[in-house]
Amino acid sequence: MKKVLLAGLLLASGFFAFAFDDSPFMKPNGSPKSYTQTEFTITTKFGDYFRTPSIKYKHTFNDDGLEIESGEYSISGQLASKIVYEYTEDKQLASQSCYDGEENLFWKVVGVFDKNGKKIEENEYDAKGALLGKTIYKYDDPDTIDETYYNSQGDLIWKNTYVYNSEKKLTENCSYFANGALDVKRLYVYNTDGSLSEINSYNYLNEQISREANIYNSDGLLIEHAVYGADGKRKSRVFYKYDDKKNVVKQTSYNIAQKFGNTVNEMVGQSDFDYEYPTE
Repeated sequence: MKKVLLAGLLLASGFFAFAFDDSPFMKPNGSPKSYTQTEFTITTKFGDYFRTPSIKYKHTFNDDGLEIESGEYSISGQLASKIVYEYTEDKQLASQSCYDGEENLFWKVVGVFDKNGKKIEENEYDAKGALLGKTIYKYDDPDTIDETYYNSQGDLIWKNTYVYNSEKKLTENCSYFANGALDVKRLYVYNTDGSLSEINSYNYLNEQISREANIYNSDGLLIEHAVYGADGKRKSRVFYKYDDKKNVVKQTSYNIAQKFGNTVNEMVGQSDFDYEYPTE
């Protein structure tokens, strides 16, 4: 998704959406009431890594396992902003409302559905209710094949198209600029068990610009995500650790750098995850 309003939400989640679910949200196992993600900044001193907590994100779920609120907090616990989610009767995401730390509405996104329950529009509004942008969806039942975004004046801003295989798995996603020129084409490759293996990205000249690769453990859990550049060299790596409920408890990010004539994995970020489960 390229919507300006939702970009912060996707980044704040700290997850690769494709790794866990088709939605922007991670859906933890064990039906927790909430989970808190703590982000750390990484510094080095005398060759050792040190981490300092910088920000927290709390995600809260209802009894159906749907996320109903995500909040951004300072380390001291002060609310900076939050997004409240509402759903349709068939549990589709109907709206997202963003508030600042003083509970003032900042923006809102509202879905429009057809008689079959398919989302056909998504409208973005500012705090005063003025339209900021509109996304229109088209389908080849049951999959989205066209997603087009317009600004408040009705001008086309960008378009995404999607292609699926016979198993209804996404195989190609193309993003276009308003003038119809290709921005990037992504091709998806899957393992025999259906898990996502690679994403290969190409520019408008059909030149490969990146490759993303996933590695899973024997339980089918994603344990490493690596990104390779146009030269085929690995640029970054993200590692995941899990608890006994197979929920992520630690995410560690590295950049690949050349130092003193050697290739090194340089830690650049880390996140810890704590889950609150219902009392049994």
